[in-house]
Amino acid sequence: MIPADFLTRDIVEDNSQVAVIHGGNQNTPCGEKALLMAPKVRLSSGHEMPVLGFGTYKLLGYQCSAAVHCAIETGFRHFDTAYYYENEKEIGEALRTQIKMGNISRENIFLTTKLWNTHHDPRDVRRICEKQLELLGFSYIDLYLIHFPVGYKHVCDEILRPMSGDQLQTVEIDYLDTWRAMENLVKLGMVRSIGLSNFNMEQIQRIIQCSSSKPVVNQVEIWPGFLQKELVDYCRYNGIIVTAFSPLGQPSRENHCPVYFFSEGMKRLVNKYKRSASQIVLRYLIDYGVVPIPKAANPIHIKENLNIFDFMLDDADIRLLRGIKPKNRIVKYEMVKDHMFYPFELLKENNEESEVKEPQIKEPILPYIPNADEEERENNENYE
Repeated sequence: MIPADFLTRDIVEDNSQVAVIHGGNQNTPCGEKALLMAPKVRLSSGHEMPVLGFGTYKLLGYQCSAAVHCAIETGFRHFDTAYYYENEKEIGEALRTQIKMGNISRENIFLTTKLWNTHHDPRDVRRICEKQLELLGFSYIDLYLIHFPVGYKHVCDEILRPMSGDQLQTVEIDYLDTWRAMENLVKLGMVRSIGLSNFNMEQIQRIIQCSSSKPVVNQVEIWPGFLQKELVDYCRYNGIIVTAFSPLGQPSRENHCPVYFFSEGMKRLVNKYKRSASQIVLRYLIDYGVVPIPKAANPIHIKENLNIFDFMLDDADIRLLRGIKPKNRIVKYEMVKDHMFYPFELLKENNEESEVKEPQIKEPILPYIPNADEEERENNENYE
């Protein structure tokens, strides 16, 4: 787990590599003369990654560009994208513009992107990585992940979900062969570190045992109702950092789901700490030892998500959050659940008895408290 005292330090950017950041227009909600930077954690590859990232799934076009500009000016330095998101070009353009403005240097950016499922063929890995580098406009990627262990049929680069009728077309390419091709990207200097996303313990162990390098990161779904403690403990034991997507559990004001987010217990925490529910959850997850990557497009919410390093949750409140009854996985990839490399045990998860008691607080629906919650919600595809 990342030490709590380290997480609460004010981090000053290395001014030997970049001038003091003024954030462009200081009249905007993003502009700050002095920025509170997220602390960093050292990866097993030797590189450092900020413990809080900026998620970009479903941010497209101008909305994506504006959000990335604001995130940089607010203090975010860790950005997460993917070929599947179809926004690498906009993200790269925004980051390069900020570099030209003198607000940041390339060495101060930690950029994660992912190899999509249609490109698992080892012969395709270098080519598509070169294409992603061209879209981003950079000479290297900080962290390159295999997005999912199941490969899809490659028709062309533009078809991301090849369908035959109502069936998603998959292939039986071994993710271990894909991983070995990823290792070559590090040798070529195209990427600095490589890792995984949505892999289970057995799959990770197989990679560790059968390859020359181990993953530095496993990016998976984690939120207070789905902590995946066994997987997190396994990764921690093996020196693998866990990144958490959907860290809030995709809150929905219309459906008042997940219940914990709109509960009386959460309302009490909001009033006690004078923070939003999103801030409380992100602080909790960082202390849990994972790296959340919340998404936001509203400048106020972007700033709010980063402003979590100047307070700590009491032990009693941490226990309250840990007492949330385990819920089901949100992102399931159910269309490929019969594939030999499908990583999730949905039946077991759905039937699993809770080992944690419900909090002793009734959970009536609360009035909506505006913050970054809805922006973390994804569509009904449940597809990250």
